Amino acid sequence: MSEAIASGLIAAAASITGSILAFIVGMRSLRRSVSSSDGVPIGKFIESRLAGVERRLERIEDSLSEVREHLAYYRGRAESSLWSPEDARRVPEPGR
Repeated sequence: MSEAIASGLIAAAASITGSILAFIVGMRSLRRSVSSSDGVPIGKFIESRLAGVERRLERIEDSLSEVREHLAYYRGRAESSLWSPEDARRVPEPGR
């Protein structure tokens, strides 16, 4: 009976060892398949690229806000206000 138990344990250990090795090899191949050409994992690579895109978008947004401020300033100067020296020089219309 001890020989049967020993052979069963050996068969079970071989099966478990084979499963563990297959899992490790599968994980390594998965890491290789999801990494860029220089070996950087895709997740980190995408995060770094997205961080760069976010920085560029923030700079563009800052530039746009500056342009909007300048446009508002120039439009405000170009439009007549409630009172301006030009209004004082107007000649009143006859009949009023």
